[in-house]
Amino acid sequence: MSQSNARTRTWLANPAAIYTGTDQQSQGGLLIEGNQIIELIVAGQQPDSPYDLKVDLSDRVLIPGLINTHHHFYQTLTRALPAALNKELFP
Repeated sequence: MSQSNARTRTWLANPAAIYTGTDQQSQGGLLIEGNQIIELIVAGQQPDSPYDLKVDLSDRVLIPGLINTHHHFYQTLTRALPAALNKELFP
């Protein structure tokens, strides 16, 4: 990432769904600068800080900060599928 891009403030605006661990206080999205979240936006509000770019995420799901990428996606996707219950994850 170039130095100029690192300083760009981008509002990831109004996602269809978001999880930030803040009891839904950030349904209006996130303001990021480079690779850092600098502001959580309350639904129906705009960022308090100035921004350079607004990206409409109204048809996207935003999951910021995948720090520990250990996951159970396979189990989540198949937990209600009778043929997959109580089976080995991989043969």
